[in-house]
Amino acid sequence: MVNKFIGWLALCAISSTAAALSPVALKDGINRVDLNQDGEQDYVVVAQFDNNTSHPNLGMTFFVRRPDGGHSIMPVANSNTFTWFDYRLSAAADFLVQDNQLFLSGGRYFLVSARKEGENAFDPAKVILTIYGFHSSQDDPGVPLYEWSERKRVVTQDTYQSVDEAYQEVDEAMLAK
Repeated sequence: MVNKFIGWLALCAISSTAAALSPVALKDGINRVDLNQDGEQDYVVVAQFDNNTSHPNLGMTFFVRRPDGGHSIMPVANSNTFTWFDYRLSAAADFLVQDNQLFLSGGRYFLVSARKEGENAFDPAKVILTIYGFHSSQDDPGVPLYEWSERKRVVTQDTYQSVDEAYQEVDEAMLAK
């Protein structure tokens, strides 16, 4: 009886560590979160960019409270822009070919960018998940004070029509270095 109980506990521990994580629930507008775990409220602004087409883009912009009380905007990795946009196809189908979601794991925030792989965006395909970790740099001239730094890229096991479905493969182990 004791062996069965210990086996059941071990099985629960193994299955819970392999469970998928859910993205942080962000509402349209200003979201207050402590991105760098310094006890101060930072901001994630979620807003739509509508260019009068049938498929507007949803974007996220990150602002981090500095020790002097001001705020710094975080740039998009390897870019001169500041808003992380999704990209959706519309017409006969409405699905995402690129998306970005914020995850919380082990008390730390991670940004996961999902991008569809393949030549035909209308076909189900594997998705490249790029994992970014929060990084601060106070000493390097020309380097942003706060940025999302790429940690790794993972190709999904399964194929997906819309990249937002691929987040079901994100788990604690994937976010760990």
